[in-house]
Amino acid sequence: MTLAASEPDVIRRLLVGAPRPLLSRAAEDQLGVRQRQVLDGLERMLLVEGISRFTIGELAARMGCSRRTLYELAPSKEQLQLLVIDRLLQRVGREALNAVDFTRPFVEQLRQYMTSGIDYTFRSAAYEDLADVPAARRLLDRHYRFAAKIVERMIDLGIERGEIRPVDAAVVATMMSTAALHFSQGAVEELGIDLPRALAAMFDAVVGGLAIAP
Repeated sequence: MTLAASEPDVIRRLLVGAPRPLLSRAAEDQLGVRQRQVLDGLERMLLVEGISRFTIGELAARMGCSRRTLYELAPSKEQLQLLVIDRLLQRVGREALNAVDFTRPFVEQLRQYMTSGIDYTFRSAAYEDLADVPAARRLLDRHYRFAAKIVERMIDLGIERGEIRPVDAAVVATMMSTAALHFSQGAVEELGIDLPRALAAMFDAVVGGLAIAP
């Protein structure tokens, strides 16, 4: 039996314990076009320079909107920052899972999850900005821990199906996720390559020997 036949069950297993979005899909659907544009702009700003050191007035000026528009999204600057971080990482997580072809061998699924649909890197200045806000760091850590749990569960599934040799899935997942986190915090700037290329190289180095030959 292929995974395609049981894909919903696999996805449910992978998503157990997923962080609940601060802005639900239903709530986002009710936002106006301008509010979504502002959130998109804040996401881009978050990745490049961070937003915690800016006042609400400065953020409104940068987004070309009123302070009222920002306060309609969140009652404080810190809550606005958390909303933007969570919205970004929720989207990245969805894109990564959507990129997985569950009919492929498990090692290929892991590659797709780790390297497909990833279009973000926190620049060094942005990550330093996030590091100054404990609540933001906790939110980031929660998302990264869950991404590691998905990798662990995918490895476990591969072992169960006899496609991946028996390994400590938690250890391998931690190694991969730690490297991905390091790269996403601006380390790729020092390497002179983009994030997908760095993740693909890491994947080949760590996971290439996991597959059991058919």
